Amino acid sequence: MNKFHVIDREGDRKPSPESCVPLLHLTPDDIARRKAYLGITAEDERLLREAHPLLAGSAEAVIERFYAYLLSQEHIRRMLEAPGLIDRLKALQRAYFQRLTAGDYGMEYFQDRLRVGDTHERVGLAPEWYIGAYQTYLQIVRDVLRQALPPGDDRLFPTISALSKIVTLDVGLAIDAYIERARGRLEQRNAELIRLQSAKQTLTDMIVHDLQNPLAGIRAFLEHFASRKDAVTAAEREALEEALRRCDDLGEMVMNVLQVSRAESGKLEVYLEELDLAELAKRSVAAFDLHAKQEGRPIRIEAASPVNVRSDQSLLKRIFYNLIRNALRHTPRGTKISICVTSSGEGRGEFVISDDGPGIPPDVQPLLFERFGASSLRAAGLRVDTGLGLAFCRSAVDALGGRIVVESDGTKGTAFRISIGRPEP
Repeated sequence: MNKFHVIDREGDRKPSPESCVPLLHLTPDDIARRKAYLGITAEDERLLREAHPLLAGSAEAVIERFYAYLLSQEHIRRMLEAPGLIDRLKALQRAYFQRLTAGDYGMEYFQDRLRVGDTHERVGLAPEWYIGAYQTYLQIVRDVLRQALPPGDDRLFPTISALSKIVTLDVGLAIDAYIERARGRLEQRNAELIRLQSAKQTLTDMIVHDLQNPLAGIRAFLEHFASRKDAVTAAEREALEEALRRCDDLGEMVMNVLQVSRAESGKLEVYLEELDLAELAKRSVAAFDLHAKQEGRPIRIEAASPVNVRSDQSLLKRIFYNLIRNALRHTPRGTKISICVTSSGEGRGEFVISDDGPGIPPDVQPLLFERFGASSLRAAGLRVDTGLGLAFCRSAVDALGGRIVVESDGTKGTAFRISIGRPEP
C-alpha cells in the first residue's frame, strides 16, 4: 500500500513526505506520448526558445498582473492570507515563467509540474479554480508575447499556439497529480475500512462464541428440569417450555448477529445441495405448530411435495424460522398464518409466509430489511426486537441468489414472498 498521504484521527489530510511523482511511474516513452497527444513538436520547442529572451524582461509584469487577478477572487484570496505566502509563491512563479518558454520539456519539467499540482491539491485549491487561473495566466502571457514580437512577425501565431500547447500540458499534469492524490486517499481509506471490518468481525465472532456456551448450558438445565415429569407441576412445565422458547429466541438473535456481520463482510458461507423446499417448510412449521396453537395463531401450510431446489438447507431453515417467529410474535391472538410453497421450475422455488394481522404501513416497509431500521420502525408504532431477523433473511436470500419482498397495504395482512434456489452450474 502506498503512503501517498496521512490521515489523522480527525480525518484531516496531512502532506505526505513522499512526492506523487514516483507513484505515476513516468518513463521517457510516457513523456513522448503525452507530448505527441498534444501535438507538441520540435518546431514548437524551437519557437518558444526563440521567444524566451523576448519575454524574459516581462516576468514581473506578468506575475503582478496574474496575482492581481488571483487576489480579486475571494476564495483564492482567503487561501493566500498567511504572512509571506504571496512572496514565496511569486518567487515560484518567476521560476515557472522562466521555464515555460525555455523549450526544454523533459522528465525534470514533467516532475516539476506534477509537484506543483500536488502542492495545490494539498492546500485545497479546487481544480476548477486551478484551470481558470491557468487560462488567465495564458492570456496574460499571450498579451506580453504580442507586445514583444514586431508587428506582422510571422512567428506570432505559431508561437502562441506552441505556448497554448505547453500550458495545456501543464494543466493536464496538474490534474494527474490531483487524481493521483485522490486515488492514494481512497486506497488508504479502503485499507482502513477493511481493517475495521475485520476487527468488527473478529469481535462479533468472539461475542457470539462467548454467548453460545452459557446459552447452551442454560438450555440444558431447563431441559433437564422439564423432563422430570413427576417433579414439576403442569404450570411449572409450561413456564419451563416458555423459558426454552425464549432461550431459543435468544440463540437465534445471536446467530443473526453473526451471520449478518458475515454477510456484510462477504464471508457468509453457502453450501448448495439438492433439497425439497416443501418438506423443509413442513418441518419448520412442525417446530412451531404446538406453540402456535397455544398462542391462538394456527399455521396452515400448502406445500405439495416435491419442490426440488438447489440451495443451502441451513440458511433456508433459518429464513423459515425467522419469518414464522416474526409472524407469531408480532400479530394479535387469533391471527391466521399461512405458508404456501410452489415450484418455479428449473430448480427454483417460491414460498410465501402471510398473515391476516394488522399489516405494515407502506412507508416503513423499506426499513424492514435494514440492519439499523429498528428505531425508525418503533417510531412508526411497530413492535420490533433487534431488527436483525429480517436483515439476516435478506442477506441469506441474496447469498442464495434469490429475492425477498414484503407485500402489505398497511391496513390488513402481510406477506413475505421469497424466491429461492440456484440451478445447476
